[in-house]
Amino acid sequence: MNLPTFLVLLAVLAVLGAIAASGLRARKKGRGGCGCGCANCPGAHLCHPQKR
Repeated sequence: MNLPTFLVLLAVLAVLGAIAASGLRARKKGRGGCGCGCANCPGAHLCHPQKR
């Protein structure tokens, strides 16, 4: 693998890591990923678990 290919690979991995970290932070704060109303969503309990 030559240097330019390696640098592009590192850049792509950095972008994917940033996207994953952003999603994990949003999930910890209780925000879902869909952006629409969850009133009729069958998976609402996955995005917004009930607090005990």
